[in-house]
Amino acid sequence: MSTWIDYHTQYLPSDPNITGFAVVIDWDFLEFYNAIYMARTFFEGYYVPGFAFNGVGYFVSKERQLFQAYVFQVLIEEEQIDIKDYSELANGMVADDVVDKSEQIKFGTFDIGGFRYCGMVDSQHTCHINFFGQKRSKREPEFDVIIIIG
Repeated sequence: MSTWIDYHTQYLPSDPNITGFAVVIDWDFLEFYNAIYMARTFFEGYYVPGFAFNGVGYFVSKERQLFQAYVFQVLIEEEQIDIKDYSELANGMVADDVVDKSEQIKFGTFDIGGFRYCGMVDSQHTCHINFFGQKRSKREPEFDVIIIIG
């Protein structure tokens, strides 16, 4: 089971050497503070996968509506993750591993403008990312999935 903590109330004020480091999916090599985090938020009764940047979470709902959230969680790096091609979707990481398997939403990821972002994979095998208010989508096999390997 993965460990998720609230970004603003638990992660930022903590010592990462004690709580663990949040999983960064990509960052600007010139300025680490421009990290893109794997994130999830609780929305209308379920967890939605996405990414966070500069204290804001960017998500796409099951109904494919874009939204931002200021209350979201980041994954703490207790286990190693890896990025694999779409063929590994069955083993892909989910936003909520407690709900019934048929209700689970998987993380998808792809590059936009030279940086990697996270979003949700729908039942039609399309990955949707809220790219700062614009929906970007890729169908199988043009996106990758995140796998826990630890």
